[in-house]
Amino acid sequence: MQWYLLKTWTGREEELVKEIRRTMPAYMYENVFIIYTERIWRRQGRSIVHTEPLFHGCAFLTCREPGPVWHRLERVPFLSQWMAAGYLSVYPLMEKDAEFLQRIAGDEHLMRLSYVLRERNGLNGTEGTDRYRVSGPLEYCLEDIDNIEFRKRFVKLHKRLWGEDMVIAMGIVLNEDMEQGVVCEGIEADMKMPDGWTMLEIRKAADGKCLYVSGEKTLPEKGMIYSVNGKADSADGTECPAGTITVLPETYGEIARVG
Repeated sequence: MQWYLLKTWTGREEELVKEIRRTMPAYMYENVFIIYTERIWRRQGRSIVHTEPLFHGCAFLTCREPGPVWHRLERVPFLSQWMAAGYLSVYPLMEKDAEFLQRIAGDEHLMRLSYVLRERNGLNGTEGTDRYRVSGPLEYCLEDIDNIEFRKRFVKLHKRLWGEDMVIAMGIVLNEDMEQGVVCEGIEADMKMPDGWTMLEIRKAADGKCLYVSGEKTLPEKGMIYSVNGKADSADGTECPAGTITVLPETYGEIARVG
């Protein structure tokens, strides 16, 4: 599958995707889409999930057949006009870039929130070191972390994509969000966990900067309840108090409703 980057003006991504779907024959391409990301807004002590484009001014088109896709786009009058006016540029993506985007956004083309849950009792930690259980898309980007903005609920990543040095904001969920409940469009979010965790240590360097050191990856056991305060107790998974993350025997990887 060949991926193409469609670069247009910021704010016109959805218009571009709609026009391609409306005017371009289906046999010319496999899919066209925008990659979105989940972010958390903090309002009146609540954590509210919203979505926004991950790469502003960018859409993506995939094709199964080889060959320059812009020749196909030029056959569509609307797209030909955009390209001639400089509103649209088309670039083939390298395989490693396409694999990265598929890994963090999946077939939904949505980069879900990542969990960054602190081990509050400092399990196996050392003085001056904070330990976190990390899951979600962030697990694939630990080496790219530039800074974690805990208060604003995002991780700033530096990643080189399609020949450009990109700054990516990846939304995160913290302990207090899990304890208080997460709201999505006015209802409590039904959030699902990946199959395991990767440990992350944040250490303070001599110059005061943070060092982000990834550790082992662990898989949860069926029927275990993991509390956000770092304790883990066996349970049947049928009930859990607010603020706990549950791995249910029959629905492996689901997160319990909190609040």
